[in-house]
Amino acid sequence: MRRVSEDRPLSKPTHLGPVTAEPWLLRRKAAAAALVLGVIAFLIAAITHGEMSTMPDWRITVPGFVATAVAAGISLARREPQGYWLWALGLGLAGAAIVLGWFLMIGIVIGATAIVMLILHAVM
Repeated sequence: MRRVSEDRPLSKPTHLGPVTAEPWLLRRKAAAAALVLGVIAFLIAAITHGEMSTMPDWRITVPGFVATAVAAGISLARREPQGYWLWALGLGLAGAAIVLGWFLMIGIVIGATAIVMLILHAVM
């Protein structure tokens, strides 16, 4: 069994470190930026999108996806604690903006299926 020497004490785990007064979101700046960029990319695609059955213009949606992916990569490189769901949600929204027509159609089908399942569950 190895003993810890007197000159090299054990270090505390990160969750037992000093409490900072910095807000939770400010400790995850890149992840929050990825979420905001993803929401903006989705909104821009939804606003400029013409017909529901067509694909949005890739000259508008792909730069938003790339900017969101860069912010997500920075968040991963910085190893921001518990910020993965922020950048994943932003990246998902930016990805959905690229295929907005398909995304909306699948959402409508899933929603209608859920309603039919609820009705059938209540009846039977």
